[in-house]
Amino acid sequence: MDGCGMSCIKYLLVVFNGLFMIFGIVIIAAACVDMGMIKGFAGMEPTGHETDAVLIAIGVLIIIIAAFGCFGAWKESPKLLYIFAGCLIVIILLELSVGIAAAALRPQIEGSMKTQLRASFIKNKSTKEEDSTYVEFWDRIQSTLQCCGVTGPDNYGSSEPRLNPSFSCCPQTSDVQNTARANCISQATYYTEGCEDKILMTVHSAGLTVIVCGILFCFLEIAGIILALWLAHAIKTEGKSRDSA
Repeated sequence: MDGCGMSCIKYLLVVFNGLFMIFGIVIIAAACVDMGMIKGFAGMEPTGHETDAVLIAIGVLIIIIAAFGCFGAWKESPKLLYIFAGCLIVIILLELSVGIAAAALRPQIEGSMKTQLRASFIKNKSTKEEDSTYVEFWDRIQSTLQCCGVTGPDNYGSSEPRLNPSFSCCPQTSDVQNTARANCISQATYYTEGCEDKILMTVHSAGLTVIVCGILFCFLEIAGIILALWLAHAIKTEGKSRDSA
């Protein structure tokens, strides 16, 4: 391959495959974050992990195919480049399928999360030892997201047992004696926003990040398909011209 144009395509395809590997890692990371968000906010019950698990598998597959594409470009093999382009087309179809499934299942996942959050909040008010993990769960959520109860602090007194909001509903202070937190409860200056909307908003944002990453990567994959087919055609054309010379 003496032509500068073909050499440029070859090295550009290698660079693109390097970007594919990076984006594959990004997709895996984004799916793991989304899965962690759902797992961390779903009241400690597993739900809605299926699409994220498929995305992680696709990310791993992308890294493997990108390595295969680098090898095909470097060896200047039209057959390997055609296989690489075909694999990218399959990946794009898989990503579109997962994206459509994720969009369709998202309302169901969020509805399931709402049900589990409300069930876990009831256990959060329990005095049973086996339910202490739910108390820890809600304390962590309320402190982290600066919220109180499912829809608001009134949830603590709306049903039996009637309790004051947890100390985790109060702003964090450096007060060693915890008098500020005690005053927070007695003066009802705790967080007024409920946790349900904040949790769903956080999970929704994580899901959007995964979708945006997938869309950007589809455009990159299309560019990779064009480059692979272009390079394969150029190699075959050069081979024919040499044979006829």
